[in-house]
Amino acid sequence: MVLARQGPRLLVGLLALSLGLTACHSGSSAGTPFVPQSSAVSQSQVPLDVSPDHGQRGVIVSSCGTHIRIKIAGILNCRFREYGYHDGKFRLDNDTRGLILISPHSGDKHTTFTITGLVVGSGHFTVKDDMGHHLNVHVRVRLLS
Repeated sequence: MVLARQGPRLLVGLLALSLGLTACHSGSSAGTPFVPQSSAVSQSQVPLDVSPDHGQRGVIVSSCGTHIRIKIAGILNCRFREYGYHDGKFRLDNDTRGLILISPHSGDKHTTFTITGLVVGSGHFTVKDDMGHHLNVHVRVRLLS
C-alpha cells in the first residue's frame, strides 16, 4: 500500500533527475559554464571571467558568487581563484549534510567544480587554500517549479 502511494513520486523524482543530468551533458564545455534551465541561476548571474588576478591578496573569489540558489537536479559549474595565489590548491569542504554533491573536492584555479542539487534545504560549503584563507558559499536547494 505504501509503495503504491510513493510510486508516482519516485517516478517523477527519477524523471527530474534524469532530465537534469541529460541537460548537463548537452551543454558546451568550452568557454562559459553551462547552467541548465532547471537551475535557479541564470547565465547573467554567473561571472564568467575567472582567469585574471585582479583583487585583494588573500581573498578567494567564486565564479558563482557567495550565495547559490539551485533546484533539485540542477547543475552548476564554479571556479575559484585568489590574487597572488597562482599555483595554489583549493579544497572544498561540503557542510550541507547531503543537500548538494560537489565534484571534485580539490583543485586549482583552472579546475571546474560541479555542484548538483540533491535535496531541498539550505547550508554552506567552504573553499580553503593552503595559506589558511577561506570562503563560505551559502547554498539553497529548491524544488522544481
